[in-house]
Formats: sequence, structure tokens, C-alpha cells
Amino acid sequence: MSEKYLIVADDFTGSNDTGVQLKNRGIDISVVFHSEDMEDIESSVVLDTESRGMEKKEAYQYVASLMKEIDFSDYSYVIKKVDSTLRGNVAEEIKAIDDYYKSELIIFAPALPDLGRTTEDGIHMLNGVPVSQTEIGLDPKKPVKIDKLSEILKKVYDEPIVHIDLNQVRNGFEFGEARVYTFDVKENHDMQNIISKAVETQKRILWVGSAAIAEALMDMVRKVKPALCICGSVSNVTREQIKEAKKTGVNLISVDIPAMLEEKVCGEEYSRKAVLMLKEGKDVILHSSASYDRDEIEKSLNVGKEKNMTLAQISEYTQNVLGEIGENILKECKISGVFLTGGDTAIGFLNRIKAKGSFITEEIAVGIPKMKIVGGEYDGLSIVTKAGAFGKTDAITYGLRKLKVTEREEIR
Repeated sequence: MSEKYLIVADDFTGSNDTGVQLKNRGIDISVVFHSEDMEDIESSVVLDTESRGMEKKEAYQYVASLMKEIDFSDYSYVIKKVDSTLRGNVAEEIKAIDDYYKSELIIFAPALPDLGRTTEDGIHMLNGVPVSQTEIGLDPKKPVKIDKLSEILKKVYDEPIVHIDLNQVRNGFEFGEARVYTFDVKENHDMQNIISKAVETQKRILWVGSAAIAEALMDMVRKVKPALCICGSVSNVTREQIKEAKKTGVNLISVDIPAMLEEKVCGEEYSRKAVLMLKEGKDVILHSSASYDRDEIEKSLNVGKEKNMTLAQISEYTQNVLGEIGENILKECKISGVFLTGGDTAIGFLNRIKAKGSFITEEIAVGIPKMKIVGGEYDGLSIVTKAGAFGKTDAITYGLRKLKVTEREEIR
């Protein structure tokens, strides 16, 4: 059986935002509106049932009618995409698919941490508030009245439903004799822990969740080289972008510039730490201490004053240090690309690796280009550059993700 995915979604936008997770990893994906249209498609498929607005019984019957026409043996992974705020006929559609797919294990984890959709103590939340208590609970067409995951499934299942809390997700859990499981998820790495444990069972799994579960599954099945960000900007805008990236699970390595100036620490310590993280598949932001904590600027100035260094000289020293550490990292491990924020940081790094220039491939966001390095030992390496005081809060997070798209597209 080839590596094919079947995603069943209840609306068109959801079909596409989940399907794009596969495309980003080089997997061809088609969106169709009826099971009979799947017959001649050799690629993975998103089946858009357009059933979110139906009545519960109608939704079950319609989705079931589509499922009975599908040869599930054609697909290695089956995913039920649900709305990340639980709108629609969630339980009924899960049951309709399960009745024909004959799942040995159901993984229900609808969280989408990057957009503030989390599950805590079994309750699904929107920005820390139970979804039933937000505007989603007042939706005129499909108000969400139940936000406890196990209670949602109890409407259609009379078998045990086991909830795995956040402590178990992060510190270890086992699948017992139960078939249906719900999960707490606050951060992306929580979803990855769940996927990893479930895959180990080698059971026939029905994956139920938002686009995040598809992305985590892709990361598990199709390994992608991590990305590196090098940041020397001390802009408040960049500072918030780094902190936002940290929230999503990106690892930070802060280079203590005052300590470097006093020769209390050496660059090799930072490059060694970064290499270890990157080899574990983790994205890394290598930044000057002042990029994260503005108080570090004053410390650097005081140490520099003792050494008769001007502000310009301290800035140049910082860029040289970051460039050297970055070059050492590239020598030790393979990565998808480098995100460079701050003009001086970018040109300092490119000069360090003896690049002759760059070839622009696309604009990933307004004013933020993606390029490939031209010349030097790292010819062809993907890079993204961003001015320090520029971009939305998620600019670094998004840029690191876009750096990995090229790598994914090359996996065939």
C-alpha cells in the first residue's frame, strides 16, 4: 500500500487548510466533493462532505453513505478533520467514519495551539476560555454547547472513553484496552507526543482533529530537517516575535554578549548546544541576549566602555559572533534553511559564509522574501530575511515553517 492519506472534512476551507499540510511536504493532494469522484485519483484525497450545517442525524447518514463507497485499503492514514472550535456535527461524523473504517484506535485531539485552540483538563478552550463560553457558543447556526471532549463522544459511543491529561501527555502514558481516547494539548510538542505514542501501537487508527493533527502526523511520518533563525536585532518588534516563537515550541539559545566580551564564555558552547537541538529535529533561534532582554543592551555598553569600545564596535562584534556561531552550526548539521533578522545580522552572516549573493524565490509575507544563497560552500541554501523592526508577531514562526516547505517538496 502506497503512502496515501484520506482526510474527511465538513467544509471547503477546512478541507484546504488541512490538505495544504500534505502539500507542504511534497504529497500531492486533491479535494473532492463526493466519494465517487475519488475512484480515478491516484493522489491523497480530501473528501469535503459539506455537512457542517446539517442536522445531526442527517449528517451521520450522509457521511455514512459516502464512507460505504470507499475502499479504505487504498489509504495508509485516515484523518477526520474537525473544526478547531468544535463547530458542526463532530460526534456524528466521527461515528459515521468509524462504522465503516472499523478503527482499532480513535485519537481525538482537536487542539490547534498556534491559533489559541487548546484542550485543558478535557475542556476545549479558545484563548484560555471554554469554547461554549465564547462567541462560538452563540453561533446562530451551530452553537457549541458542549466543550468537554469525552461528553461530546458519549453522545454516540456507549464504550469506554479514556481521557489522557496534560501531565500524562508530557510525561508518558500507555494505551490500555479502551479504543477511544481524548487528549489535553496546550503546545505543538504535546500533539507530537500523542502522535508518536499512537503510531507505536501499529493499530488501525482514526485520527480526529484540526489541521494541527495532520501537521504533527506529517512531521512524524515524513521527517523534515529543522530550521535555524539567527537574530541580532534589538528591536521591540523582533523581541515580541522571538517570544511568540518560543510559545509555539521553538527552542531559544541566548548568546550572552556581555560575557562574550569579558571572555567568560566562548562561541563553541553555543554552537554545540544548537547542533544538539537541531540534530534532534528541533527548530532553533540563536539570538543575542539583548534581542530577548532589552536590559542586556546596557550591560553590553558598560562592558564595552571598560574596553574602550563604541556602540558601533559592540554591534559589529555581536554580528561577528553570531555569524561565526551560525557558520559552525552549518558545518556540523544539515538544516532546511536560515531565517536572518536584522540587516547587519543578515549581511554579516552571508559575508561569513562567503556567499556571492542570493536568488529570490518568493515573498512569504509582505516585505519578507525567501531566497537561495548563490555561491560559496552553502550555495543553494534557503534563507529568509526580515528587517528588525518589521513584521507581524508570528513572522519568525511562520518564516521557519516556510523554510521547511522547499525541503518537503523535494521529498518524493
